Amino acid sequence: MLPRRRLTREERLAIVRNRAKGVSHQAIADRYGVTTRAIYYILRTEKERQRESSTRNRVVTVTLSEDELRAFDAVLAKQNIASRSDGLRRLIQAANGLFIPDDQLGAELAGFRAALNRVGNNVSQIAKRMNEAANKGMRPPFSKSSLEQVRALAGFVLDFADQVHLLAQRRQSEMDLRVRSALKELADGAE
Repeated sequence: MLPRRRLTREERLAIVRNRAKGVSHQAIADRYGVTTRAIYYILRTEKERQRESSTRNRVVTVTLSEDELRAFDAVLAKQNIASRSDGLRRLIQAANGLFIPDDQLGAELAGFRAALNRVGNNVSQIAKRMNEAANKGMRPPFSKSSLEQVRALAGFVLDFADQVHLLAQRRQSEMDLRVRSALKELADGAE
């Protein structure tokens, strides 16, 4: 068994460079008087160090209300995640494809957009008739039928707003479930 030898930082970097050039693990171990296992360990450690230092060079800031921050901290505590940075990093890593609207949501929003366009056209026609009459100095033709149309349009707009609100709530609930699942999976994987 070879005696243990402590390698300098320069020697460790030289080992990484030699291995990148294709030099075998055994040849590197013989050159530096260490075991091949030590070479594998040095390469793995250096790779992790480079990944940690080089990939985390961006800062993300977010402004939250006090309630939002307490809720986030509660989720982190429930999942046994030590820091806000770790929790946010895990969410970002797990978010691949998570925040992209799905086809069903897109279809529902397209239907809402078409219905809203019809309402807008009807309101424009009523306004146009009233403006034409006002420009001619006449009393606007606002019959009982027109009043019913305006009431129906107002009711539709209110129903439309309720439907969009329900759609957003359903989507948020679905996203909450996915995010909780991602956090739990990441927390379980960290153990």
